[in-house]
Amino acid sequence: MTGSIAELVPRRHARSVAECLVRRAAFTVDLGMPRHQWFRWKSGISAPCGCDCRRLNAFPTDRRMIGDALAEAVREAFPDVGYVIGAAHAGIPWATILAERLGLPLAYVRAQPRAPGGVLVECAPAGAASAVVVDDVVASGASILSSIQAIQAETGLTVAGVQSIANWNFPEMRIRLTEWRVRALTSYPYILDCARAAGLLNDAGVAQLSRFYQDPRNYVWAG
Repeated sequence: MTGSIAELVPRRHARSVAECLVRRAAFTVDLGMPRHQWFRWKSGISAPCGCDCRRLNAFPTDRRMIGDALAEAVREAFPDVGYVIGAAHAGIPWATILAERLGLPLAYVRAQPRAPGGVLVECAPAGAASAVVVDDVVASGASILSSIQAIQAETGLTVAGVQSIANWNFPEMRIRLTEWRVRALTSYPYILDCARAAGLLNDAGVAQLSRFYQDPRNYVWAG
């Protein structure tokens, strides 16, 4: 995969999905937030912004819109996929919706085995089909890579790539997932623009967060 947003995010649904994330407060940001209250992401990054797509499950209209967009994106990017696999935990509802839309079998990858020495990939996927791994948000790519490694170790499936609702296009994600096609419905340029339109950010805030997303591990916050 390349490092460009255009390669990562097809334009068709990018704006509408970003608007949905901001409208439903799945994406939240407050640059005036005290540092001890900052969001701590799964990747270990701390920032005054965060994204939790699980909030969208409470809104049937938005849930259907996201499901339709995921199905269209996967049909386009992964036309030969024969299996949908959800990444625990937040990716599982979206993988379930996607599998139903596409009429495909579903499995999911646990964060931890149910018992010591147990499997991570549930639903006993069989055969040698091509699979797409689904998550809500991809940041560093570490948890997705762990899911892919579990699929490779425990099943005969071939991982075609990764589909998510949002992906921040971090440099370390591109390195970790360079072997696979990675796609998302939206990313930070669209989300920050929608946050500005909603009054959550001014131009200076958008510029600051744009710099942060380009290299979050090395970004130095002012103040």
